Amino acid sequence: MTTIKEVHQLMQKIEDGDVVSRAFARQKASEILATKTIELSIRQILADHLNQQNLLLALKTAVSDDSY
Repeated sequence: MTTIKEVHQLMQKIEDGDVVSRAFARQKASEILATKTIELSIRQILADHLNQQNLLLALKTAVSDDSY
């Protein structure tokens, strides 16, 4: 079972983690969003946050060691 506290921790990892931690957190977020047994309100909060972080990531300037 995924709780709001677990989702909050996951959102923090997406924001503040290193590159690898953020990638794993995004993968976990995708799995949560695809799980229909998890409460819709929790999935909506996560989807909104993930969308916001994706927009911020799109605006970020790539540096020489970024893979894309």
